[in-house]
Amino acid sequence: MKSIAVLGAAGKVGQLMLKELSRMDAKAEVQAYGRDEKPSHCDIAILCTDDPVSEVLAKELKDKAGFIIDMSAKFRNDPAVPLVIPEINADTITKDTRLIASPNCTTTGLVMALNPLKKKYTLKEVFFCSYQAISGGGKKLIEDFNTEGSLYQANCVPLIGSIQPSGFTSEELKGINETRKILRLPDIKVRPHTVRVPVMVSHSLGVTLRAEQDFDMNGIQDLFASQSGVICDGKIYTPKEVAGKDEVFISRIRRDYEDKNILHFWITFDNLLKGAALNGRQIAQYLLENF
Repeated sequence: MKSIAVLGAAGKVGQLMLKELSRMDAKAEVQAYGRDEKPSHCDIAILCTDDPVSEVLAKELKDKAGFIIDMSAKFRNDPAVPLVIPEINADTITKDTRLIASPNCTTTGLVMALNPLKKKYTLKEVFFCSYQAISGGGKKLIEDFNTEGSLYQANCVPLIGSIQPSGFTSEELKGINETRKILRLPDIKVRPHTVRVPVMVSHSLGVTLRAEQDFDMNGIQDLFASQSGVICDGKIYTPKEVAGKDEVFISRIRRDYEDKNILHFWITFDNLLKGAALNGRQIAQYLLENF
């Protein structure tokens, strides 16, 4: 039986990963390791660690693990490292791949919605404003949120990550760079604005998309729904009701009333599942089934 080692298993991401792996169809022996522990050998190592620790572990496990899945942001922009959402670009993994990155949570929801449209339309520009849950900020932000007088209570905070020299935040730059890489659309214009909102679980995005062609509203719902892992059925979904569900939910679809090549829609999904642990588990399952 093949083996999976989860490093950083004591943290929130690690605990969620262990729970997800217990749901996996493909059978494997799963072992949990703390921050200072490492396996002598494993078929798949999943790094549920922050950027500096992932950088060190990736080097140390290079000859000890068949594949390494990193859940941090450390390697996402490395051209040599596949940035994978299995429903979209599992083909970027080959038998020679050793290190695989799992994308940012907000980016994941966005590209799951854009990918089916890419098959029919030439996507030129996407604007989005994110409404990101407290849980996406990790243990420290959750503790802050639960402290009396927290800035995040009953408030919207338009700052996620650190402000970069461009004026954009690190979170917004992830949305730009990772969207282009996953969709293999290096020229698409991505215009993000990320906001933290007082919701515990589930990220949401208000999206405006411009294509080269006019959008056909007769088939647009079915086109969204054709993407594996997406639910688009005409109902309106909110963060509260999608928490705990695996899929990405799309609603409020409408064509711009002035420009037929502009589409507006709403995305919401559980940031702890498809935005994090579920995607990592799906990558591991793909590796077990194909290599």
